[in-house]
Parts: sequence; C-alpha cells; structure tokens
Amino acid sequence: MKDFIRNIILNNLESQIKIDEESFFEKSPLLRYLNLKTGAIYGNSKTRRSLGNIYAIYSILYFYVNDFCNKPSEYKAFEGYDYTKLFVFYRGLYGGEKLQNHALNSRVNGEFKNKIVSDSGNDLIITNGSKYALHIDYLYVDNVDISKIALRIIEEYIQLLAIKDSQLISDIEELTKMESVEEKRTKISRLMNDQSEARIFEIISFAILKNHYKNIKVRNYPLT
Repeated sequence: MKDFIRNIILNNLESQIKIDEESFFEKSPLLRYLNLKTGAIYGNSKTRRSLGNIYAIYSILYFYVNDFCNKPSEYKAFEGYDYTKLFVFYRGLYGGEKLQNHALNSRVNGEFKNKIVSDSGNDLIITNGSKYALHIDYLYVDNVDISKIALRIIEEYIQLLAIKDSQLISDIEELTKMESVEEKRTKISRLMNDQSEARIFEIISFAILKNHYKNIKVRNYPLT
C-alpha cells in the first residue's frame, strides 16, 4: 500500500472506528485496485498514468458521494448514472480532454477481474444500458462506506501528478534558457534517469531528432 493511500485511510477513519489500516485495505478490492493504478507518481519509463480507468471510477464516485453515501438501500434501487453525464464530466478533468469511453464500457472490469478479483467476481462497474454504477459490494468494508476514501485517493493522485507536470515544465523552461551546450547536456542527463517517465524520453528524443533533421529536405518520390 502506498504511503499517501495509507494516510488517507487513517485520516478518514480514525474518527469513526479504530482500525488496522492494512487489514482494512486488504478487505477492499476497490482500494487495492486504486493502489495498483496510481503507480505513476513513483513510476519510471514503463509506468502509465491510467487516467482513463481512474477517471471512469472517479466520475461515478463523485456523483455517488453526493447522492448515495451511506444510503445503501436507496443505492440498491438506483439504475445508474447516464453515460453522457459521466463522459462530459471526466473529459473536463485534469488530463482527461482526449479520453475515450473504453474504460466505462469494458477496460476497468477486465483488468479488475484479471488483477484484483477472480473471473467469477462481480464487475466493478455495472452497465445498465447507457447507465453506469459501481457495484455496492465494493463500496463497503465492514459496513463502512469507503467512497469518500476512494474519492480522496484519486484526487490526491491527480494532485501529485499535477505537481510532477509543473516540475517538468519548469525543467524544460530552464533548459531552453541555458546557453552552454555542456549545461544543457548535464541537465538532459539528469532528466533521463531510471525514475523518469516515458514522456520525458519522448520529448527529449523528439527535440534531438527535430534539431538533427531541421535542415534536411526529404525528396518525394512518385508512387509506381
């Protein structure tokens, strides 16, 4: 369990019940899935941000917390949130502008069953025509509604990603202002390490190739 997730669990539950956070965490497939999908804050070039899957869950959680938190009887009668409402919502979130609907329709459930619960387990996201909801079994642990904890985990994760993005922008701006080639080389070497995200390698590779080929003209050969 990541430290920031542990802290959120403790901060949200200490006033309600006395808990063993490890045991509580292990009882929750939803919290374990979020722990799995939030690796990018500590990740490397092989780590992906998983915003599609995370925002599919977050969009449902966001409305659920306002409408049905600690109201299990009412929620069991609920048919789900409309697809358009959820899609427009998560497209407006940080980094969500280009996300598609695959996570809502199948991707989350497939990965959730493959990595967290067995194939015989319930889907995390219930599909009811064009309406979507989270399975109630995954919203409670020992009769405690964990929706606010899950919501806070995702919000904290996105905030940490935004901090990383801000730092990267600052590093790139600093790099563009450097005049010494040696300074630039040193800065680039520091940016490209074992803990760097894939996009850093992509940005630097693009810049190097663009600079290398900027004065080279490519001939267009006629198709035969």
